[in-house]
Amino acid sequence: MRILVFCDEDLSVPGGGARQVLELSRELAARGHALRVIAPRPVQPSDAVRALHGLECREVPVLRGPGLRPLSYLLGSRRVLQQEITEWRPDVLLWFDAPGQIAPLWASRRAACPYVLFVNGLPEEELSGIWAWPPIRALAGLALRRAIRQAETVVSVCGELLQRIHERCGVPRKRCQVVRNGVDPAVFVPMDGALARHNLGLDGGGPWILFVGGFFPWHGLDVLVEAMPAVLRASPAARCLLVGDGPVRPALAARARMLGVTEAVRFPGRIPFEHVPHWIAAGDVCVVLHRATRSYPGDSMKLWEYLACARPVVATAGPGYGDVVESLDCGSSVKPDDPADLARVLLALLEDAPRRAAMGERGRRAILQSHTWAARAEQLERLLGGVARARS
Repeated sequence: MRILVFCDEDLSVPGGGARQVLELSRELAARGHALRVIAPRPVQPSDAVRALHGLECREVPVLRGPGLRPLSYLLGSRRVLQQEITEWRPDVLLWFDAPGQIAPLWASRRAACPYVLFVNGLPEEELSGIWAWPPIRALAGLALRRAIRQAETVVSVCGELLQRIHERCGVPRKRCQVVRNGVDPAVFVPMDGALARHNLGLDGGGPWILFVGGFFPWHGLDVLVEAMPAVLRASPAARCLLVGDGPVRPALAARARMLGVTEAVRFPGRIPFEHVPHWIAAGDVCVVLHRATRSYPGDSMKLWEYLACARPVVATAGPGYGDVVESLDCGSSVKPDDPADLARVLLALLEDAPRRAAMGERGRRAILQSHTWAARAEQLERLLGGVARARS
């Protein structure tokens, strides 16, 4: 198949959205399909896309001034899309939705190209700042509903979001498909924890609790900090690594000082993506918490990465998090926003090394069986192929 991919992600930045696009595109290309990706020109030059076998990228120049980037990409990508659809004649368009970026809707109608729409959020719950102004948010919502209705298939990492789309837009369930996030098990591999800590300069102390990712309100990291006094009372040498950065970091550091746990709660800062597996290896237990700041849970990429590294996971109870680790028997779930319950579950795992090792092995085995990016791309390939055949 000739697959044209559209996204509004800076592919030079290793965030979740960019990695979803890159990993799925790479795996589709590895399966023998011809791909072209349309994306904004990155802030920093990157060979991330060009390094993918069989993949070409059309970088759309954008203006970086306040409020100018979305509009400039909308107009620039419309022109590029129309050119690619007319001249390259793709079999199907894979559209990774971003609120308000409706160039594929215009271009596909004009050139009659069928598309699969990948939706991971709704404008009314995702837009912030000036873009959350009610008229703008309403227009973005209207555009998304129109794009959903005209899509051959609507895909999301989250079944709960697809249920809302089915109810609100009248899209038949058979046109709504879940394709979850995945992980590359050749990059995220099990490593010796003691050696990883030594190489990272983390000798002394332990056991080690780890989170790696963005520091955002929906990750509930304040609950982890709040749990640390109880953890330290039972395990005084325990240490918590909060690896990454984000808007709530100052508040987390302030709360750690207030609780007197600054020695135990450490903030290594933002790290290069290629170093992430080494930091995961440093943890005896990894944490992925979730706070319900929106009406659908999403799908945490870091959860799959922890499991690929054979680390037991403590996750908030509920769809996509605690339900996953409980069903795979590779971790434990905790009550939402409950530091006491989190401390109890963490201590139970920290005190039982054989149980942690068995959970880690089961998690790694589950990843290799069915949760890789290759497996996700195989799902997506079937959907795209069905759309292409129906229009041929």
